[in-house]
Amino acid sequence: MTHRERVVSTVKGKQVDRVPADYYGTPEATKKYIDQLNLRNEFELIQFLDTDVIRAVAGPGKVKFSRENSFMKNVQTIQEVRKLSQDIPPLDDLIDNTPIIEMRKAHPDYAIMTYGPGSIFLGANSFFGYETSLMHHATRPDLIMELINCSVEYAFAVIDKLYRDVGDAVDIVSLEDDFGTQTSLYISYEMFLKFYKPAFSKVISHLKKYGYLVQFHSCGAVFQLIDDFIEMGVDILDPVQVSAKGMDIETLAMKYKDKICFHGGTDTQKLLPYGTPDEVKKQVRKIICLFEGTRIFVCPSQNFLPDIPIENLLAMYQTPRNF
Repeated sequence: MTHRERVVSTVKGKQVDRVPADYYGTPEATKKYIDQLNLRNEFELIQFLDTDVIRAVAGPGKVKFSRENSFMKNVQTIQEVRKLSQDIPPLDDLIDNTPIIEMRKAHPDYAIMTYGPGSIFLGANSFFGYETSLMHHATRPDLIMELINCSVEYAFAVIDKLYRDVGDAVDIVSLEDDFGTQTSLYISYEMFLKFYKPAFSKVISHLKKYGYLVQFHSCGAVFQLIDDFIEMGVDILDPVQVSAKGMDIETLAMKYKDKICFHGGTDTQKLLPYGTPDEVKKQVRKIICLFEGTRIFVCPSQNFLPDIPIENLLAMYQTPRNF
């Protein structure tokens, strides 16, 4: 199988020749590993580790545009929210998808992942300011709902542009939002159902219309939301922060291995920085067996950080991935 075929088949729950793997680390960690292995760039690292996914990121357009944090902090009406949300340059001037097309041409056999149209929950926290945003969920739900409506409209436009520009060059679109802390959700479950589940359901449905697989990124203790993620149409949950409350890999495999794909699960908080290579290999093998070789990626529970020794990095990816 090609890397691309392996990834797509795994996400769809089909048996594959081996479990796919993915590398993603901070720039500092990536540079460290490249230097230690005497490689030239990140793609050579991906080849060396024999992973299956390449990330392709859109570039900035001809117009540079930015806003100060908390620029909606003093907004009082939904009309102001809508006006500020729409007061941006045209998307064709803001976003250049050419790098994605070039990445596909350069790597036809790999699965290509790109990132979706921004965060909705974290966007609200940035626009209103963190404290004001969380208070607004309880005291000014009208402002939060209007911003979410505007965010969904923006997401539709970004997705339409992505498909118009790159077509099926992309396999996976990752939506990035964080609803979990180490022990619980940032907001109540009822607020998630009221504000965010309907919004993300619409965005994901729009992505699926174009044939994209959808990854949803949310760190932390999100076990309570997994059934909702599945109902929303999420194909892949990223990451699998196994050190967070309720996110142990055995429970996830037992309940969800036939319902959603998990991207990660090898712990970056304790095992990878402080464990031995043999302990890392044992855990990777355990994860593969728990999921019976499908709907799972061999990759870290969060980004690799520089404190993870290269011996453990190599142990993780050199563990046989067949089931």
